[in-house]
Amino acid sequence: MLPPAMQPPAAPKPPRGGPADPAGAAAAGAGLWRGSAAQRVRLVSGLILFAFAAAHFANHALGLVSLEAMTDAARWRVAVTRSVPGSLVLSLALLAHVALAVRRLAGRRTLRMPPWEGVQTLLGFAIPFLLVPHVLATRVANLREGVRTSYAYEIVHLWPDAMVHQTLLLLVVWVHGCLGLHAWLRLAPGYRRAAPLLAVPAFGLPAAALAGIVMQGRMMEQDVVLARRFAAPDLAARWQVPPVPPAVAAWDGPVSALVYAVFAGALAVAAVRIAGGLRAKRLSVAYLGGPTVRTLEGPTLLEVSRANRVPHVSVCGGRGRCSTCRVLIVGGEGNLTPPAAVEAATLRAIGAPPNVRLACQARPTGDVALIRILDARRPESAGAHLANPDVAGIEREVAILFVDIRGFTPLSERKFAFDVVFILNRFFEAVGREVEAAGGWIGGYAGDGLLALFTHRDGIDAACRAAFASAAAVDRAVAGLNRQIADELPAPLRIAMGLHAGPLVLGRLGYGESQAMSAIGPAVNLASRLESLAKAADVQLVASCDAARRAGIDPAGLRTETVAVRGVAQALAVVYAERAGDLAGRLGGEAGPRAGAAA
Repeated sequence: MLPPAMQPPAAPKPPRGGPADPAGAAAAGAGLWRGSAAQRVRLVSGLILFAFAAAHFANHALGLVSLEAMTDAARWRVAVTRSVPGSLVLSLALLAHVALAVRRLAGRRTLRMPPWEGVQTLLGFAIPFLLVPHVLATRVANLREGVRTSYAYEIVHLWPDAMVHQTLLLLVVWVHGCLGLHAWLRLAPGYRRAAPLLAVPAFGLPAAALAGIVMQGRMMEQDVVLARRFAAPDLAARWQVPPVPPAVAAWDGPVSALVYAVFAGALAVAAVRIAGGLRAKRLSVAYLGGPTVRTLEGPTLLEVSRANRVPHVSVCGGRGRCSTCRVLIVGGEGNLTPPAAVEAATLRAIGAPPNVRLACQARPTGDVALIRILDARRPESAGAHLANPDVAGIEREVAILFVDIRGFTPLSERKFAFDVVFILNRFFEAVGREVEAAGGWIGGYAGDGLLALFTHRDGIDAACRAAFASAAAVDRAVAGLNRQIADELPAPLRIAMGLHAGPLVLGRLGYGESQAMSAIGPAVNLASRLESLAKAADVQLVASCDAARRAGIDPAGLRTETVAVRGVAQALAVVYAERAGDLAGRLGGEAGPRAGAAA
């Protein structure tokens, strides 16, 4: 039997109980700050440094306006960053970020990592080498020699000979920071929707910063030429700034050598750890449906996967925050190190059973057999991936629609079994046709009800619009069915529907040819509860306000309330609709048959 974190919803009625979400996406917001003390310090220090860089580059961009605009803005910026508190915060953030990066490098037992993480790591270690000359010529020169490092001072020393170095520094810092932000924020539920907007400053700010420096550099050249030609002392004085003090410039070599020594030492420690592992105890890690690899005692399961090129999902990069690397231990559970505080907190947040572990935290001490719960496949290949019976599932944000016949049990008691089957099949046909027309698919049948699921390549908002459009179409289809088989029915069929959206794990469950697509997660349970609430309230549809908001439905004039849902700790805001068709005109955006294109 599968453990609770992987079991399908109960049958035969629409699922009334469900496990905690194995994906843990419901706790994504809290997961952004989950991690060890060192990870949190590294995150906060990185955010401080990124904010400093963004403000600095925005100041550069004002060069597109004028040198005076750059200088005026710099006075405000420097008043903060060069104050005693500002200098202390920036210095500590820089030292902490570099020290933790060096510590992480020294602690590695394999240098294999995802491409994005490798690029970010290389760029991060390139920053100090590029940054040392700039810091010495500006901040150190200001502190030690009292040099007034204005924008005129900087441009004279940058243009044109040092522009290649400065451009490389700016781009390396910015790309490193953006990669770090992306790796962190991708855990946030709304990040995908905000990403196109964030791309504008991500590309625009460094371009504007470089353009501002280039424009002022060219204007400096013109001013110098005009000053010589027309003997204009005012133009010449504008760009007469002192050179970098020789005593400060002499520090460049020793400081750079110290940086090289620190990073070389970290690499040497990592090399010793990797080489020392060659003499460590050998053990096997068996991947169900995949290879069995021999490894050394010491690395985490995620590092074992990477070292042996076994695809393994890890959205947060192995920091123990996202839970996407988790594995189901099916053998050798006692041969893993106990969960530390970070892993325990994440596993607790997703309601994982004892035999589910985070691969980025668990270290094998003996032979282990496991299942990767999430498979490393691209979203566009999900359809082919789900046809593979050897995988545990993929994680998606899904809109869920439960449709059930109200009062069907008394009706079925008055009919022969063949008549009941005929009516149900006609009902399922009518509903299923509308679900598929809206781009969804049937996730399961239970008695006189069914579960419909909707995904969309444009995200969960479009999937919610498709689900609400499908509910309205189901309302019309059932009305048409009642007219067609009126002679077979003592009373027209009445339906109740529940609609919710949230993260689920989609996978094929069962044995052999009986395998079928299933959806697992608390969002299924919530949608089922809402369908029961629709019956109790004598309305056709009850939907979560979150799903309605995502679909662009204006709740004005609709009955909304916050209800306690059995089995859910927090109350849920819901919206009631007498008829699902009443909401069709309120849908925002496009809701059409493309909804399931990315399923």
